[in-house]
Amino acid sequence: ELLDLSAYLFASRPLEIQPKAEKILAKGGREVLADLLPVLENLSEWTEEALETTVKSFAEEKELKLGKVAQPLRAALTGSSVSPGIFEVLVALGREEGLDRIRDQVKKAQGD
Repeated sequence: ELLDLSAYLFASRPLEIQPKAEKILAKGGREVLADLLPVLENLSEWTEEALETTVKSFAEEKELKLGKVAQPLRAALTGSSVSPGIFEVLVALGREEGLDRIRDQVKKAQGD
């Protein structure tokens, strides 16, 4: 089980997206990620605390529950609908890999 939950760390892009995760992304998740991406790209500090504060502020600004932002993020970053804490995942993947995985899903939404 631990191996399954950590496989995303070593997966190469583009990630294989599991059916449940694809459903999250297809039902508005990619659009949320498209709005969130520039916010994360402009974030100067890539720490759990900074990421959590930023994502929560984004959700409040967009009048979304945190889950409506965290679930698409989880799907884009791990290819799954389950993972460790999403801010831990972002830090573990690192800034560039995390942003690239989000970009992959944004491009999919734009038909690229």
